[in-house]
Amino acid sequence: MCPLPVAFTKRKLDSMISDQLLEVTGEGELEFDNVQRWVKNQGHQVVQAQKTDGEFKILIKKC
Repeated sequence: MCPLPVAFTKRKLDSMISDQLLEVTGEGELEFDNVQRWVKNQGHQVVQAQKTDGEFKILIKKC
């Protein structure tokens, strides 16, 4: 498990304004779950999340 996807997601969301969308891409089952969990715990919205062939894409709406 690598904490960098969550750290990069946090850094980018911190620089955004409410209602903007962020697309996060990466690899790994744990990272996929951790990013989504962190986003929801911070009060943001996961608009879409999908996995294909070990890679993932998560669309996040900053709240």
